[in-house]
Amino acid sequence: MKTLRCAVYTRKSTEDGLEQEFNSLDAQREACEAYIVSQRHEGWSLVPDSYDDGGFSGGNMMRPGLVRLLEEVDAGNVDIIVVYKVDRLTRSLADFAKIVERLDAREASFVSVTQAFNTTTSMGRLTLNVLLSFAQFEREVTGERIRDKIAASKRKGLWMGGPVPLGYEVIERKLVPVREEAERVRSIMRSYLEVGTVPALIDRLREQGVVTKVQQRVSGPHRGGIPFARGSLFHLLKNPVYRGKIVHKGNVYHGEHPAIVDEALWNAVQAQLKQKAPPRRRCTNTAQPALLRGLLRDPEGRPMVPTYGAKGSRRYTYYETRKDLARPEDAKATRISCGAIEHHVVDHLVELLRDPHALRHQLGIDNGEQLMAVLGKAYSLATQLNDSGEREAVVQSLIRSIEVGRDILHIDLARTALGIDSDAPWQWKIPAPARKPFREAKLRADSDDAAPPFRSDRAHRSDLMPPGWGADRGPIFTCDISVG
Repeated sequence: MKTLRCAVYTRKSTEDGLEQEFNSLDAQREACEAYIVSQRHEGWSLVPDSYDDGGFSGGNMMRPGLVRLLEEVDAGNVDIIVVYKVDRLTRSLADFAKIVERLDAREASFVSVTQAFNTTTSMGRLTLNVLLSFAQFEREVTGERIRDKIAASKRKGLWMGGPVPLGYEVIERKLVPVREEAERVRSIMRSYLEVGTVPALIDRLREQGVVTKVQQRVSGPHRGGIPFARGSLFHLLKNPVYRGKIVHKGNVYHGEHPAIVDEALWNAVQAQLKQKAPPRRRCTNTAQPALLRGLLRDPEGRPMVPTYGAKGSRRYTYYETRKDLARPEDAKATRISCGAIEHHVVDHLVELLRDPHALRHQLGIDNGEQLMAVLGKAYSLATQLNDSGEREAVVQSLIRSIEVGRDILHIDLARTALGIDSDAPWQWKIPAPARKPFREAKLRADSDDAAPPFRSDRAHRSDLMPPGWGADRGPIFTCDISVG
């Protein structure tokens, strides 16, 4: 008798109750294992590995347990997937078709313990598809109900969760000012009016030891308590919560919480931010629009704009520090190839958006339903990024700014692009793309006399010295070749 290797898959949409000694996943697994034992006479045998997804939605396939299980099926290590109910496997008809296709390719199958299916007949397949249609309908209606509730609550000015802004704490689901933190917020805004720029404000705050708010999380490590970065500081200066407002989908509503910044200070800060903000430029001198236009800044905080050069029939496009801001006494300008950084950023974005663990960790989402919606939106954005016609719109909505360092790209992402009603900073770091070194020739003289003509050709070094110049008299000129 052929042995049929059976793997049990369990899933629960939320994390509620998973901390219990015997939870929903354990109950599902126990029922499935008992069913496998009852089919021992058919050659069924339980594989030792567990495939559990606690706190993951059935609306998509971005689940670590399911991914591992399907990889085992593809490798030929599993013959039957056993689930408690079919909606534990998926709540999407499209995803179910993909799963069945992978099972058929390896001559594997699946069994629902509490639902009798015979997928070898047309009536059995129809029954299964009807049940999956209801499961998908229930998921979509639940999502709509949650979104409608959030929108209605925000219109009433209610706080609906998310990272708590500096200056407040949450008591009975309401924002309540914290006196010391509120004064710190006002002090930061007054300091911005004094120093005039965000980079200068960052330096002042670091000298004073001012850090971001520590976010107390129910599970996992706490976040915050670190020096302010550009993204978090811009968010603080622009956050309408401080003037007693709640924002939803671009609309501003009067909030139930009290303001901690008066209108005069708020208006002065916004006016200065608007005055200092560089205009977003479209690339008018290149054959196609620059994907990251208006988003890049060099390590000094200066905007980088697209430009181009040509050599013969070849055309080169770059992002470089704006020439009117790159003064000689400042740090040197930054320049990087358009194609190199654009492909680099897009590839890493697609990888991030298709990684459920990374998204869950970075966004700090503990609610199963919310995580379900976010992962679905992320998967959709990743697909659009691979479409050249939709790529620019996705990039401009998802990325707020990119600071181009020598080794690291500091990227400020927008949570709102994933359907999260929060303007809280989402900062992400990736390695910078490799750059070709450039050479810079510098002529250094040890006297105020006029320098002789300079040539880099070593074969004509004698031509550099006019009559009377030599090793025993006159200044010596040296050429330093540095790799930038």
